[in-house]
Amino acid sequence: MHILDEIADCVISGRLQEVFLSDPEYLELSSRQEKASEECYGSVPKEYHEKIEELTDCQNECSGRLIEMAYLQGMIDSAKLLRELRLLKTD
Repeated sequence: MHILDEIADCVISGRLQEVFLSDPEYLELSSRQEKASEECYGSVPKEYHEKIEELTDCQNECSGRLIEMAYLQGMIDSAKLLRELRLLKTD
């Protein structure tokens, strides 16, 4: 991973966490997800818990990657727009 990728990752992760934790809708959805997860684990035999965890981890990784890609594309699109409006100088 390049240093710029690492810096972008830190900025994106930190900034998005601030945004998520200040959004009431996200907090409600997160609470519902946690409750559903607890109900799911409680309703299936213990031998399925590891598979459920694996599925959840994969889904979270996919969602996280989509968020990163959308955020980065938004930054790229914003920079292009600012450049087209001549509000961003390029050398």
